[in-house]
Amino acid sequence: MKRIFSKKSYLLFILLTLIFSACSSNTNTTDVSENNQSNEASSNEYLLSSLSIGDKVVDSSWEWSYKNGYGYSDFNTSVTQSVTWIVVAKDHYGSSVTLLSEKLIAYFSYDESTIDSGLLAGRNHWGNSGSTSLVGLRPWLNSEAPHEGTGFYNAFSDNFKSALVVTSLSNYDFDTMTNYTTDDLVFIPSNTELGDTVHDSTFEIGSTWEYFLGSDDNLRVTNFPDQSYGEEYWTRSPVNYGYRTEAVVYDSGFFASNFADFNSVGVRPAVNLNSKTKVSETVNEDVLDSHLANGSSLIAYSFFYEILD
Repeated sequence: MKRIFSKKSYLLFILLTLIFSACSSNTNTTDVSENNQSNEASSNEYLLSSLSIGDKVVDSSWEWSYKNGYGYSDFNTSVTQSVTWIVVAKDHYGSSVTLLSEKLIAYFSYDESTIDSGLLAGRNHWGNSGSTSLVGLRPWLNSEAPHEGTGFYNAFSDNFKSALVVTSLSNYDFDTMTNYTTDDLVFIPSNTELGDTVHDSTFEIGSTWEYFLGSDDNLRVTNFPDQSYGEEYWTRSPVNYGYRTEAVVYDSGFFASNFADFNSVGVRPAVNLNSKTKVSETVNEDVLDSHLANGSSLIAYSFFYEILD
């Protein structure tokens, strides 16, 4: 015997079926959306070691005051903003990622030591920088005596400090013509690390960072945040024709030299961070706008990462 549905019952059945289908569809859509958001969040975090050479990193939780006067003093205007770092090498000093500041952070003397007569005669010895003077680049960068309360390291956030790795650096002593090492949290590159292969007036110290392998002079050019022209900056390579002369990178990117006690030479620091440091490609827009307003290239921020807690 056939069961016959009335037209009214049939329409009610169809309506209930459509409502149920819609509810199921909405539930599935919500689940998919939540899963996509979860995947998007996790895919936005990276290990520092996964970044490419040339990528740029910033920790927007701390800022540095870029004083543009000689000897780290104010001249006209100064800039306060987060420091942008370039990934220049990976696993170069063990399991770490080497970062080099994009801009000069200051103009500062390499060393203002005095000789026995009391005369100012800065030394070209990285390890003893500032040892017999009130000014030395190495202790200033690492906020050590006589620069404990000031210096570059002192500006870092606790998060950034915790990611730092002590770097065992190769060095050369001009006085004794021997190699030695130092352990540093913050340092400056040698000529060799910046791609010098000739060493006609200095010494081979370390090996070239990947970023500068086969590079031309232009890649070494940098400047101060609020200016468009390049400036020379220190390396930690002593020059082989005098105890007072230190190698610098000239404003055109080629290698030259200057007296260690000059306070008009720029500082371009480097650090090594733990390879497992987490970074995100999402950066605070205010930080990005500040960098762009102070002369950084828009193209440079196509790979721009922020260090995470």
